[in-house]
Amino acid sequence: MVAKGLSSHLGRSILTLCVLLMAAFPGEAAIVNSLSGFAETPGWTGGVDGSFGARGGNTEQTSLSSNARLQWRGQRESWRLIGSARRTSNGGNETARSLLGHLRHNHRLSARWHTLAFVQLQENPFQRLESRFLAGAGLRWDVARGEKRRFSLGAAHMAEREKIEKVAANSRERASLFFTLSWELREGVRIAGLAFFQPVWSEPEDWRTLGELDLDVALGGGLSLFSGGELEGDSRPPVGVEKVDWSTRTGLRWAF
Repeated sequence: MVAKGLSSHLGRSILTLCVLLMAAFPGEAAIVNSLSGFAETPGWTGGVDGSFGARGGNTEQTSLSSNARLQWRGQRESWRLIGSARRTSNGGNETARSLLGHLRHNHRLSARWHTLAFVQLQENPFQRLESRFLAGAGLRWDVARGEKRRFSLGAAHMAEREKIEKVAANSRERASLFFTLSWELREGVRIAGLAFFQPVWSEPEDWRTLGELDLDVALGGGLSLFSGGELEGDSRPPVGVEKVDWSTRTGLRWAF
């Protein structure tokens, strides 16, 4: 009973934190990286980072961004909460801003198999996105889980409700297929990548995709220098919005 009460209290606390992060941290990507960058140690862990980058596609500008991650990990359960912030400006004038919050739960079925469940809320006026709500569930398979090399595959079903500016709200059912990999090149130097592919079940030609690649160099004391980029695609974007966005980033990350 005590464990059940603590679990219930923890769930409510994390949901509250999710709401607060979604109100405070704007972000941009339709697909959020909720797979990498988390510690394997039990208990509370997290991290924050800040970076500078350049964008092409829908935005030919520079941007400043920050991200916050929080995780609670038990013997078989884990909760992950993600918020991100990005402000793009041109000549001191704000030209892009958005909002994103993501909450994910995993349950360990065995050493290599885990369930996953998530909710996500997003808005992005720059891409005419008034709101997008996602909720999904699926499985993840850890193909390789060593100290130096890790590789995972996963699949999920998700429901999506999207409201585009001046267009009626639309609901869809999507598949979400992904892989993630991490490789420690030498002590303190790690390269990590991932890819998502999310087609609509009834219309496979309607899809979104995301690819990311990062190089992380440990500086000590939980601080690291990172550099990388991402490529995001949408086969059916709103009118006036490009199908492909790319971005680069370089910055500092602190983990606790």
